[in-house]
Amino acid sequence: MWKKTFISTFVAQVLSMIGFSFALPFLPFFISELGTFSRGQQAFWAGVVLGSSGITFTLFAPFWGVIADRYGRKVMVCRSMFAGAVILFLMSIVHTVGQLVVCRLLQGALTGTISASIALVASVTPEERSGFALGMMQAAAYIGTTAGPLFGGLFADIYGYRVAFQLGAVLVLSGGIIVLLGVRESFVPPDASERNQSPGFRSILTTEGFLLAVMILSGVQFSNSMISPSFPLIVKDIIPSPEKLNSITGTILAASALAGAFSAALLGHTGDRIGQKKVLIICAIGTSLSSAGHFFAFNIPLLFLFRILFGLSVAGMIPAANGIIYSIINREYIGRAYGMAASISMLGFALGTFSGGVVAKLTGLRIPFLVVALLHIILAAMIRSFVRTKN
Repeated sequence: MWKKTFISTFVAQVLSMIGFSFALPFLPFFISELGTFSRGQQAFWAGVVLGSSGITFTLFAPFWGVIADRYGRKVMVCRSMFAGAVILFLMSIVHTVGQLVVCRLLQGALTGTISASIALVASVTPEERSGFALGMMQAAAYIGTTAGPLFGGLFADIYGYRVAFQLGAVLVLSGGIIVLLGVRESFVPPDASERNQSPGFRSILTTEGFLLAVMILSGVQFSNSMISPSFPLIVKDIIPSPEKLNSITGTILAASALAGAFSAALLGHTGDRIGQKKVLIICAIGTSLSSAGHFFAFNIPLLFLFRILFGLSVAGMIPAANGIIYSIINREYIGRAYGMAASISMLGFALGTFSGGVVAKLTGLRIPFLVVALLHIILAAMIRSFVRTKN
């Protein structure tokens, strides 16, 4: 049964991530259609818009985790995908930056397809296959964010951002329908006595190794999001001609996401063999070096190269950290644990986008890449010193 659930959820996750990434990576460009902004202001507002969803996600993810443990994980995946489809459509009809921020706040509160899908797959997967399954779920996200920017950029160049948002909504809706019709979850709701005896958030948070794994996820989210407001604008600086700006930006992001998909799948399996700690250290160092490389990339081929290396490195850290959580948490409470992990890590996402926008406005578009490089060297040292795994 777990294989059918895994395959259906995998396909749905790919579709939903294509839908979300069909236009969202181009939000820094879309903002210029909603008002008159300088380059620094554009980067700042991109940070606000991109990060606003992280705030509400942080607040609501633990709640959805509790609901998942009480009523099942399938319904949470459907909720996140159907809500995402509605919100993407609403983004296509906004006329001010404020309205776009409201949509992003709703997105953080009501969606979260990745964490919901991971909890669903983790709840049915045999322990000996957990690294592979969780790695493939992360790969699904990266496959989706490969195709999304690639085709979304082409689509936006021809039809505009608003139509791209609408098509993205259709794709996310399709993912939700696949889960609704294709997933069979053998979920037995806990009775009242079991709910009363289930561990609270404090108990899960204090489980040995959990907080450190969450800090790693937060570091990855912070890194990805801190450079998000700057990266499209750096491409715009290198290629000032607007005709193919979305297509070129989407192609670079797609190539990086494809590298991430390969890395997440391969290193998720490798972590089962050599240990998650080794994978984390190697990837943290690789992320640091490739992020620093962006600072020195003043042409498209070099920027393309370092973005691919960044995708390869940072993607391998997510399944490894999720694998650590899987190994230490009782499977009956896996939804609550992943909900809390997603909540705290998305706080890193929110702080990253806000910080990236502010740093880019005050010091220049490329400085956030150096900050990320330094943070991952610190993260590698923390992993080496404090992470404890079986192998």
